[in-house]
Amino acid sequence: MPKLNRSEWINLARKLDWDYSYVREEEVFPELLSGRPWLRHAEWAHWDEPYRTSYAEYVDTQSDKDAAVLGVREIIGRIEDFAKLDRSWLNSLKLHAATMAFTEFAAVTGNLRAARFGRDSAWRTMATFGALDEIRHTHIPLLLMHELVRWDPQFDWTHKLFHTNDWLAIAARHLVDEMIVGADPIEFAIATNVVLETGFTNLQFLGLSAIAHDVGDRMFESMVTSIQTDEARHAQIGHPVLSTLIRHDPERAQYLVDKWYWRSWCFFAVITGFSMDYLTPLPYRRLSFKEFMEEWILNQFQRTLTTFGLKRPWYWETFINELDFYHHMLYASAYTYRGTLWFDFALPGPEERAWLRAKYPRTWDLLDPVWERITERWRLSGPGVEWSTQSAAPLGFCNLCQLMLSNGTPHENAARVLEHRGRKYIFCSEPCAWIFSREPDRYADHKGVVNRMLAGEAPANVVALTRTYFGVTSDVRGTDMFGGQYPWMQGASDVKGA
Repeated sequence: MPKLNRSEWINLARKLDWDYSYVREEEVFPELLSGRPWLRHAEWAHWDEPYRTSYAEYVDTQSDKDAAVLGVREIIGRIEDFAKLDRSWLNSLKLHAATMAFTEFAAVTGNLRAARFGRDSAWRTMATFGALDEIRHTHIPLLLMHELVRWDPQFDWTHKLFHTNDWLAIAARHLVDEMIVGADPIEFAIATNVVLETGFTNLQFLGLSAIAHDVGDRMFESMVTSIQTDEARHAQIGHPVLSTLIRHDPERAQYLVDKWYWRSWCFFAVITGFSMDYLTPLPYRRLSFKEFMEEWILNQFQRTLTTFGLKRPWYWETFINELDFYHHMLYASAYTYRGTLWFDFALPGPEERAWLRAKYPRTWDLLDPVWERITERWRLSGPGVEWSTQSAAPLGFCNLCQLMLSNGTPHENAARVLEHRGRKYIFCSEPCAWIFSREPDRYADHKGVVNRMLAGEAPANVVALTRTYFGVTSDVRGTDMFGGQYPWMQGASDVKGA
């Protein structure tokens, strides 16, 4: 028999669906597990994506990628190499590594569900590759950060975060469990492949890779570049799924895109917003977080909406306004409660605040006084005397995104309250309240930090809550990374015009 060319056999290998003779299609792919609306396979048979990779090709490519990462690690992945990096960047690395590793591991479950219940064989094949990718994406940060634990125990949270009850872990699990672990293949493809990977993480990795290169962290650059190339392939899974959903249920398609864009944005503001505007050393800041969002994320997302004939989310003006405020408000809140987290924070000084003023000219006059008050607190406590608000009342958290109630502006909080079955729920914003109102049974019973305190499951004393429930012990608790000992702090107190 003559040997076939790749182009002659690749589609035969990808499309292996068949008719069922002794069971109904609904039994093989029940709606509960395969997603709604339930459609016969004929409606999914057009499913296609551009990569069309065979297993042998996949293994060869991934082997080369792993060899490249390990090669870089052998050359510049030692403790002494990381010790040369700027302290601010190292804490950005701690934040990213901890929130990345087990998010990727959870994605294994979502992909495996699609590998079994996705409605076309080519979709199931790509989801299988996706599951293998996510295992790899879990192993890489765990491998690279493990060596650093004996140097700095905060790096242990790369593995530890998702196994704790820290408030940021609760927020991350709430997002990941719904988006990845508890979603059917259709919602998983739209939430993860279309919105998160196409709209956020794929582009985020490109931006972070460029920053890491400038900072001199070639190890992190190699890691995120290696992962990003897989994310680009994953992103293609969701588009044919969304196309089919739009043909049969356009209202649900619009809702899922709107919902998951907002949910992704809220967490993205923490992970990337903190890094780009506060934890990247000033000489290496290329773009502000807002500029990155406008140049990369917004343009990509709006092109996707146009391609599929979808509308911009109804909350678009609220979202655009938040680009000037939300991550700043979150960072200031987290800074004052930094002892509840596992990484250290940078206090923006005159030069950083001047840069932020230039990047956020419309709103920085509202935000700058917050940092002036925090700076004055350091002057009162004295250099090297670490202070925090840990002895104060616990923070409030949104009943949807589980993040701090930091939405709005310093003059007007955007919190909303809804009542459901006789119980009041508080939300950081109108979009979070809207998502809850659309699917209350999906969210009503989740216990956030405050609910756990009220139920007696967590201590109400903030110090005990942090140490015993969050698991943030004294050797890893977040501090100001310079302990308030900034040369500029000894100078003039007025930095507004800096």
